[in-house]
Amino acid sequence: MKLVSLPCSLAHLTKSSNIGSVKQGKFLNNTKRKEVIMHSISIITAMTNDKRVIGNKGEMPWGRMLRDLEYFKKLTMGFPVVVGYNTLVSISEMSRRSTNLLPGRTLCVLTRDQNKLTRFTDCIWLPDVMSVINLSQRIRVFIAGGENVYRQFIDLPEVRTIYMTRIIANYHGDTFFPNYSADDWLTIQRENHAVSEKNKHPLIFETLIRRK
Repeated sequence: MKLVSLPCSLAHLTKSSNIGSVKQGKFLNNTKRKEVIMHSISIITAMTNDKRVIGNKGEMPWGRMLRDLEYFKKLTMGFPVVVGYNTLVSISEMSRRSTNLLPGRTLCVLTRDQNKLTRFTDCIWLPDVMSVINLSQRIRVFIAGGENVYRQFIDLPEVRTIYMTRIIANYHGDTFFPNYSADDWLTIQRENHAVSEKNKHPLIFETLIRRK
């Protein structure tokens, strides 16, 4: 585990990283791409379309779907990805390792108890929400769950963008994406994917930006 001071700890990332953008799919409401990509904090999530299930017993109930994993990788590559401790453990178990869990990205863990991170040698500890906000002043940051972390960020004005994968399937779950008001968010891009070798369920990729 790397224990560092912020916001200078990731200064090296700000020198060479390029802001990623979604190049495919239909943009709605005549909104330009630049309105999406310049925001410094983004939420990224995958959930069932009906009940907003994001997990069950520490796993994604729908398993690995290559198309969604590729989408996540394309958006987050080169940037810090912030997760809570439970999500960190889930990523580690899924990849069957405790180092280099997200190649090409800096994995940051939001937890008050840094002692939990002893066995994770290459993640960065962030003790609170303000440390994430401070980091976002230097480089774009992605918030990737789980439920408690999403709840801490969804209503913050610093969070301007949500990248959402809607999975058209019914699954039982014990963790959920928080409620949000459609009045606060504008969908500017929607991309539909039918069932294929890369996704066993229909998927919808959506990009939302905060209205105010």
